[in-house]
Amino acid sequence: MTEALQRRIMPLTSTKIFILMCGFCSRFHAIEYPPVQTVQTQNEVAHGSDVSLRCDVPLLSESSTLLWEKDGEQISNTTLMYNNSADIILHTVDERSKGKYYCRLMEDGRVETVRIHTLNVTSHSNTGKNKNRPIYRQSSSNSDVLLICKTSRKYNNLKWTWEPRPNSQIDLITFEKGRQVQLNGPIKPGRHSSTEYNSQALIFHISPVNFNYRGTYRCITETGIYTTIILHTIRVSVEPPDGVLKNQSVVLTCEVSKVTDSVTLVWLRMEGNRGVFVKQQIMTEKNNKLQLTVNLSSNETDPMNWQCAVFTESTLRALAPITNSHTSTTTNAPSMSTETSTVTNQEDTMTQDSLLHIVIIIACAAIVSVLILLGFLVFKCQQKTGADSWFKTKYISSEVLDCSTTVIYSASTAQ
Repeated sequence: MTEALQRRIMPLTSTKIFILMCGFCSRFHAIEYPPVQTVQTQNEVAHGSDVSLRCDVPLLSESSTLLWEKDGEQISNTTLMYNNSADIILHTVDERSKGKYYCRLMEDGRVETVRIHTLNVTSHSNTGKNKNRPIYRQSSSNSDVLLICKTSRKYNNLKWTWEPRPNSQIDLITFEKGRQVQLNGPIKPGRHSSTEYNSQALIFHISPVNFNYRGTYRCITETGIYTTIILHTIRVSVEPPDGVLKNQSVVLTCEVSKVTDSVTLVWLRMEGNRGVFVKQQIMTEKNNKLQLTVNLSSNETDPMNWQCAVFTESTLRALAPITNSHTSTTTNAPSMSTETSTVTNQEDTMTQDSLLHIVIIIACAAIVSVLILLGFLVFKCQQKTGADSWFKTKYISSEVLDCSTTVIYSASTAQ
């Protein structure tokens, strides 16, 4: 091949290579940033249920954000960005939860709608053929559950029962008697529990949620079971509890109380509201230990930035973060009877101490008032009668002081 021919071929070959490279880059660019299509879905759920909504995109860059909105405002419920999705959990939905939920993708100043979900909520809590409603709650000091039994017609009586484990003793926790709501059983009701009976609604509020409150809760009418809620509790803990403060190596444990279907536990290291996958395990009824642990060395991320996520299939059911209250919580929760008696004794002790303090304060206030009055009388008597009156008044005041000393001694002895 002559040099002239080579010079004619080389530019042509370089041009072809450049065109091929540009074509490859354009295809690669299309794969990295695929067009986003809006998906619309809708469903109807029973009053009082938990609802999880999921929004997915093909790829999500670090500068991009997925947000769920309703009525133009960002939803304040649990939101988790994980992989290329954003999940929210709506707890105990009611009529106010109805409407359209928009998942927005914010990227490079642009806002695109990825998903529109229309949620319809029934006016009653009966779910038809499938009456079992599973819900998941973290066992913590600020968690709660609303057991809502709202019927479509009037009944003569409604009641809530609790079965901690299959084929175990069934406890009656609240019921109607004489048109009044009676509270009974081992679970102390929260402040949102029903106090009056209106023939179509009975609400039992559990707050806080203890780990051993898991089980089956049934709303029963005179015609049978109206609705059933299966409560699964989640517990997270740090061992040793003071390891967080002392920058020691710690073990994070996430435990679920019961598994009826396949459940996946995932430990996530949180970076803002983004979850970075660390470890996961699929739980089934055959598992002896329904827990997942992570070992953190002293130089790793603060445990307070970790959360345990609970999934059934691809649906987010609960998020259990590590909080200050959990760092002092051991994995062995006390029994209900122990907790109840402890709380009762503490309340009784606080009541007695409060009454004693009030009595002492009143007694001291009375003594001070008497001393001030005596001082005023002494001043007046000294002006009128001189030294003799002063001696008598001083003698009288010493007797009063002796009496006040006796009062204070008696109060301290009673304490």
